[in-house]
Amino acid sequence: MMLSRYHLAAVIIVATFIDSLFIPPVFGIQWHSEKFIYVLSTYLIWFKLIVVSIATYVLIKTLDAEQIPQRLTVKLVSLLLFFMAGLQIVALTVTCIWYVVVGSQAPFYQQQGNIVVYTSDVGAFGSAYHHFGYQCVGPSGFYHYTPIATIDWLRDMSFFAKNNQLIIHYYDFKTKTQQVKHIPLHGLSCEASSPAAKLSASRAE
Repeated sequence: MMLSRYHLAAVIIVATFIDSLFIPPVFGIQWHSEKFIYVLSTYLIWFKLIVVSIATYVLIKTLDAEQIPQRLTVKLVSLLLFFMAGLQIVALTVTCIWYVVVGSQAPFYQQQGNIVVYTSDVGAFGSAYHHFGYQCVGPSGFYHYTPIATIDWLRDMSFFAKNNQLIIHYYDFKTKTQQVKHIPLHGLSCEASSPAAKLSASRAE
């Protein structure tokens, strides 16, 4: 029984470690919208912190019970597991504290039709940017996302798509007037039969 707990704790620690390092948020699932997946990922951070902490506790109690053969291989594996668990607990704790103090980035997601924009680093130390993308949602709720452009932060920015163009209105600091920026959409479409949609899907994958 104790051996199975050790293996279960090891699987949890390794799986969450791999997920944190190599897999996109929410296991790479693209469902509903970019904003929804981001919000879901913020809740999963708390869940992962709890699960990893419990797995680490189980690992410690199992080794303390001395029912695991104390071979050199087991000691090395256990040391590696504690290292991975410790890194995760520190990183996840810092992330959770950040969410509590600063809040999530969900308000910085905007969508108009199929155009999605995420504004990053708002109020941070570095420069802020608008990341525009084209989102197509299928009948099952899963979506394809194709990046369009990344531009510097614009004040009082609004946007919409018209005549295969992304039209952005914003306030220009230098001229102190409203300005318009045009970005071509290169035929992006959500129609399943169109070549553009197939190109969009292949880029998103």
